[in-house]
Amino acid sequence: MSKKAEVATTSIACPLARTARLVGDEWILLILRELFKRPHKFDELQKASGAATNILTNRLQRMMEAGMIKKTPYQERPLRYEYKLARAGYAMLPMLLEMMRYSEDYFPSAEEAPNQLRHVDCGQLTKAGQRCSHCGGELSIHNLRMEPTKPSQAEAAASS
Repeated sequence: MSKKAEVATTSIACPLARTARLVGDEWILLILRELFKRPHKFDELQKASGAATNILTNRLQRMMEAGMIKKTPYQERPLRYEYKLARAGYAMLPMLLEMMRYSEDYFPSAEEAPNQLRHVDCGQLTKAGQRCSHCGGELSIHNLRMEPTKPSQAEAAASS
């Protein structure tokens, strides 16, 4: 039985437990983080998440079965795919923002976060949550951009 079918037909009555059964996995959350930035190829997801090939393959399959992501071919020979968020994946944004906010509030890190959020409507950096910490506007997939905290080495070299 597929994970989606297993989740859809589970006897677990609690909606939180059903959701945790699917997304309560560090690798799935890291894959979602990357796909919220942009579509990715397998090797890009592997590099960004640090997941072993077998783990990444398994999690991508689970996410496709659950309707969170979809894959589209970008090369015929050999056949290779690009992974993108699907409707159920986009719907995870509010939960992921709250998880980020919770972590920032209760488990701060001594290290700088690798990514920052920019509210496109006002152009300012914002803390994670449902509203922009600068202007108070509602945050959504349409007006929020995740960007690296520090420019990549290639970007830094290009600007010098």
